[in-house]
Amino acid sequence: MDFFCCCHCFSATSGEREALTAQCPKQLRRDIGGADVFSKEGNLTMKLVNVLEIDTLFSDIAETFNKQHGDHWAMKEAIQRLKEDSGCAPTSSLTTCIEHIKQKYGTCKAQVQMEGYTFSLVAEEKEVPEKLEQAQRQVGELNHATKRVIATEMKLQEMVLSVLQSQKQLEETVKAANPEYLDQVRLNVNLRENFQKVSVAKELAKQYGEDASKVMKEMAQLAGLTL
Repeated sequence: MDFFCCCHCFSATSGEREALTAQCPKQLRRDIGGADVFSKEGNLTMKLVNVLEIDTLFSDIAETFNKQHGDHWAMKEAIQRLKEDSGCAPTSSLTTCIEHIKQKYGTCKAQVQMEGYTFSLVAEEKEVPEKLEQAQRQVGELNHATKRVIATEMKLQEMVLSVLQSQKQLEETVKAANPEYLDQVRLNVNLRENFQKVSVAKELAKQYGEDASKVMKEMAQLAGLTL
């Protein structure tokens, strides 16, 4: 198979854990065989297997997932702020929230517009109340985050599928590159843990994509369109 290559440098550390730099919420953490999928900083972490190409491959997956994870969080935060600013209950749907904003500022004739995958909250009046302007900014942030989640989804799933389909080959490569038996045992444990983490990331990424698609569909319906 073809490995993803970049200029990452890897070196074994006491924990052999490479923490990716993307900052994500701390709430999402799971255990796999006693090992956290997410670091204390809220990032997906991978363990080193002492083969540069494979370490780079897992690093690319983790980095891509962490970006999507952060964008999904930003998407949820934008929705929550819209609800808070409009006075809607936290359990209200996005559609209910937008409809409430439209009614609240009826004289400004606020409406959702959508072109392709870009949606916005526009008003006929050039000068609008500060709260409505704030809601417009939140809708803009929601759109940017939602589009990024969707854009990352296909790329990430392709990367994950390639790794999972090549599991046996990667195991053999790690074994051949580390002839010492104890190294083989230790690094094989790291490799298998990475595979498990990739499987978890695959499922989470799928859920993030579904959440983003739901937002797109709701905004399309508010704009009088059907996706």
